[in-house]
Amino acid sequence: MHTENIFSIPYSNTTIAARLPERTRIIRHTTPPIPAVKDTEQAVRDALKNPIAHEPLSKSVGPKSVVTIGFDDPIGFAPRQRQPDFRGVAIKVVLEELERLEVDLHKVKLICAVGLHRKWTGRELGTIIGDKLAYRYGPSKLFNHDAEDKENLVFLGETKRNMEVEVNRLILESDQFIYISNPWSHFNGGWKSAVVGLSSYRSIRHHHRPFPKASGKSTMDPERSAFPKLLNEMGDVIEKELAKRGRRFLIIEGAMNNAIPQEVVQVVAGHPPEAHEKTLEILQKQQVVNVKGQSDIVVYGMGNNRDPYSKLSIINPILVRNLGMSYSFGLFQNMPLVREKGIIILVHPCKRQFDALKYPSYVEMFEKLLPETKDPFELWELYAEEYAHRPEFIHKYRYGFGFHGVHPLILYGQGAYGLRYVSRVFLAGAVDFDAARLLGFEPFATVEEALTEAENHLGKDCSIAYPEMQESFICNVE
Repeated sequence: MHTENIFSIPYSNTTIAARLPERTRIIRHTTPPIPAVKDTEQAVRDALKNPIAHEPLSKSVGPKSVVTIGFDDPIGFAPRQRQPDFRGVAIKVVLEELERLEVDLHKVKLICAVGLHRKWTGRELGTIIGDKLAYRYGPSKLFNHDAEDKENLVFLGETKRNMEVEVNRLILESDQFIYISNPWSHFNGGWKSAVVGLSSYRSIRHHHRPFPKASGKSTMDPERSAFPKLLNEMGDVIEKELAKRGRRFLIIEGAMNNAIPQEVVQVVAGHPPEAHEKTLEILQKQQVVNVKGQSDIVVYGMGNNRDPYSKLSIINPILVRNLGMSYSFGLFQNMPLVREKGIIILVHPCKRQFDALKYPSYVEMFEKLLPETKDPFELWELYAEEYAHRPEFIHKYRYGFGFHGVHPLILYGQGAYGLRYVSRVFLAGAVDFDAARLLGFEPFATVEEALTEAENHLGKDCSIAYPEMQESFICNVE
């Protein structure tokens, strides 16, 4: 909503009115949504009948088969989708298909792929797979992956680039492992489901740490980013190990359109890299906006609805930094929307608040580490191993529904590339200036004050862009 250049800019759980200069370029997501599939359950059945680079279930399972179904955790889908959730629908169909093939359903296990995210209670899992399914299975049959459960992890070796591959042993020990994925961006889905969601810190540290020599290409750009290539190399290690046992990983991916709420428009099943290519085609059509040229200043409104990591909780300052630098600035292909040495203006109150139960190491990092150093590379080198292995953090991750100890260092590190690329990052609408400064931001009370300072720095005729982002979308900058 805007009148005479006054815009209602997303701001935490509400909006803030701000006047933008007349020369501001407004970028909108105008791509029409692809029509939804008529029957999601039938779409899952059809995909299972014709899997890509994988044999049908009827040839891979039978009455004596041990089957495990993995699925994305609640963090795995940030936008709002039309209910019922795809993951719950797909699991229901898979169970029906397994029963039809005379698989003993008492042997089937359901595992939520949390990686280093926090674990989820049965009630929380019910929000994505449905209450009936969540309470139908006991904790021995429905559970969260545990990245610190050494007995249930298996080390498979290293890639040619020396990246260690360690995953949940159910991937290897199940006659058929089936994964339900609902990728909401180019960053999700494919082999990431296993080599991150069902992996350990030992593996994840290789590709989630801040690299001083990294080029800074967006992980939302699979053609240019090294990230999906690294994950595919790790997936190859799993594939070869499964091949020795005559098995193959099966993924089911539901792709969404850009309607609000979002709807399922395609379901594919098959081997991860081949099936995921079909999902990427939909994401490219629905989530990407073509933009001509960069701007000197970019204003990003930040609604909490776009932050995946505060799902079923509250947003904290480190998550605000990640929302700004990864899920605002980082939503680009080819080149950033802001030019090199330009200025980013993030719009968020950034309150000094924490859910201490779910983010224990976040609190300590913010209060004790950031006052000492804000350098993400130094923080990782000095504290990653300690935070990853601190007994109290491990205990809270395994048994207290807390994020893994190293997780805030990962998110904080992802902001390094954007901060290095631009000259300054402003936080407009800040309510705690000291908190903003701890994140590496320059605080301003209003958007107008931040714009005035940006114009003083870059010139009164500098170019300005405002992506009107009620929901996330990706700018392909030509």
